[in-house]
Amino acid sequence: MAAPTTNVDEVLAELLTPEGRRDLAGVFRRLHDLGELHRSAFLGRFVTSYRNVDAVLRDPRVVRTRPGRPAPLPGHDEHSSRRLLNTTFMLQDPPDHTRIRRLVSKAFTPRSVAGLRSAIEEILAARLDRLSGDVDLMNELAFPFPVAVIGRLIGVPEADQPPFQRLVRDLTDALDLAVADSDLSRSDAAADTILEYFRGLVAERRRQPADDLVSALIAVREEGDRLTEDELLATLTLLFLAGFETTTNLIGNGMYALLSHPDELAALRADPATMPAAVEELLRFDTPVQVIPRVTAEEVTLPDGTVIPGDRHLLVLLGAANHDPRAFSDPGVLRLNRAEAATLSFGSGIHYCLGAGLARLEAQLVFGAMLDRFPSIELAGTPQWRDGLTVRGLDRLPLTLKQ
Repeated sequence: MAAPTTNVDEVLAELLTPEGRRDLAGVFRRLHDLGELHRSAFLGRFVTSYRNVDAVLRDPRVVRTRPGRPAPLPGHDEHSSRRLLNTTFMLQDPPDHTRIRRLVSKAFTPRSVAGLRSAIEEILAARLDRLSGDVDLMNELAFPFPVAVIGRLIGVPEADQPPFQRLVRDLTDALDLAVADSDLSRSDAAADTILEYFRGLVAERRRQPADDLVSALIAVREEGDRLTEDELLATLTLLFLAGFETTTNLIGNGMYALLSHPDELAALRADPATMPAAVEELLRFDTPVQVIPRVTAEEVTLPDGTVIPGDRHLLVLLGAANHDPRAFSDPGVLRLNRAEAATLSFGSGIHYCLGAGLARLEAQLVFGAMLDRFPSIELAGTPQWRDGLTVRGLDRLPLTLKQ
């Protein structure tokens, strides 16, 4: 058996290979054995420990970008996909981030999300009615269900929703820092198509408002402030992307994790009231968004004592933080009844995911309804993973469902 490596570059390089990404828990374990923050000769600084990641995400001196510096995602001028994503408030800093998030956040308060429950249950029941026997959970539920939910919330008619499954996934590829600029043609085409669609939808809602988020965002004002046209289009794109991608991958990754741990699945079936805690553990165990970039605006001292000078780029590994043995006992083990540190899957600080409550609710309802409807759920083939560093999810999850 080969001796464990002590070369951090070798371990970090595994993140750039499909083989390494298939065993993320193993890569994270080796990184944690080597320390809490890693400086790679060719990949930069990686923040991996729970306490360092949480601190970096909360520190106002650690930002998305800096004035006069390149946008968070490279290729801003050359690629419409990265130009669009860089315009979203997800990739902006205060004061623009604060202003736009404040205008949008009213749609995602706990009360607002709770009010969506009956509509979500209706959409879910309609999707589950179509499932029996051999199915691909991703194509038949995990992709279309979140699209239908966020589509209804935003105001995208049901007939217009199916293309968004592919469009949003293609656009998401532009978030992956491991994707070369030359591979962004599909992402750019998706960005152009999405923007054209939302321009038309916004124009229609200006003429004839409806009871949906598009109309609300057009009308919203706070202290005389409102969204510009570009901000409105970017925000609608972000809400669709975030409302779809995270939930889709939570459903797929979570179901695969449950089926790979039959004792935990049986315990959840026996006590459905533990579903909220189970979803938190599934988020931790196989984190949907693995990596987010940051830059230090000035010198920062991390909780482990490491001093990082200003103007240094960081890659913050949410998945690694969620597998930190200092925060979670036996982090490579799925344990649905954990009562340890809070998951960092939705980030932390001012950029904490606005739709986290909605994603949690959707996942709880999906897993609860699946276990209730189907006494037998079994893998029917080998799952197929998407290839990427930033987003962790499945392309296919073949199952056999029996009622």
